[in-house]
Formats: sequence, C-alpha cells, structure tokens
Amino acid sequence: MDHNGLVYCPACGSETAAPYCSVCGAPIANAALTFGSSQQLGGWWRRVGATFTDNIILLLPTTVVLILIGAIAGSLVGALAGIATQGAYQVLLLSSPRGQTLGNRIVATRVRDRNTGGPISTRQAMWRWGFIAAYSVVALVNSPISTAIATMVALVDVLFPLANPMKQTIHDRLAGTIVVTAS
Repeated sequence: MDHNGLVYCPACGSETAAPYCSVCGAPIANAALTFGSSQQLGGWWRRVGATFTDNIILLLPTTVVLILIGAIAGSLVGALAGIATQGAYQVLLLSSPRGQTLGNRIVATRVRDRNTGGPISTRQAMWRWGFIAAYSVVALVNSPISTAIATMVALVDVLFPLANPMKQTIHDRLAGTIVVTAS
C-alpha cells in the first residue's frame, strides 16, 4: 500500500483500494507491490539514460567478442556471441542484490521484483534479457521483413512505459519486474 492506502494491481498496474482492480477486475490479493516512501518508479528518461550508458559501456567488449568469435566460427556465431555477452552483463548485474547495471547506477535506478519490491531472481533477469535477445536475433536474419519486425518490437518495448501505469516495458511485464529510483 502506498501512503494513501492504495495498492497496485499486479495485472494492469492501476492503483486501487478494492480487493479487485477497479480497472481490469483482477483480484488484488497479496500479489500487489507495496511502495514505501523511498521506493518510487523510475521515469522514462532515466531508463533511456541507463540503456544508453550500458550500450556505450558494452560497445567495446561486444565488438571484441563479435570479431574474435566471428573470425573463428563465422559472423553469425560472432553476432550471437555478442548478444550473449550483453545478456551475461545484464543477467549477472540485475540479479545481484543491488539490481543495477553500471548504467542503472549512473542514473540512480534499480530493477526490482514487481510483487515484492525486492531484488529480482536470475530467472527474472533471464526473462527480461530473453525478450530483448529474441528481437535482436530476429534482426540478424537481415531481411527487410525481419528487420522491420525487430525494429517495431524494440520500439514498442522502449515506448511502452510511457503508456503503462507502472512504467514497465514489455520485458518488465514478462519478467514481473519494475524499475525504481535508487535510494
């Protein structure tokens, strides 16, 4: 519950005081995240800043892996190894107790479990990254249709927090995570 006695619906993210969500009708039960005064949802620009920073940080290691593995096993395998490198970074750091990549630390955000507000599990971190990896792999097919599909999915994912009451991306919703400001 927040300071007004409201809880957040685990299905749609709307605030409600009823045992059933007043927007979507889902049962609230014990699954609703309770926010303390120190835990606020991270804004869209902070999320963009964290992603941009992480992409800059990962540019060199990903490129090195892509070139080395690509020289040995071919460019497709090199590209997949580059995606895996980024995934390892995300999963290891986000599933740590801090729940922060280096980009999250710089913009003062954390990734948290949607229902408990606590650190996320390795499984949740893998689900988050798996969604991003899936559309990244689709882009590797390198056809106009696959590129358009991957671009549209990525665009919807990154813009989704602007319309979602819990400021979640699609990958957050799939993994049951939220992004909050770090205290």
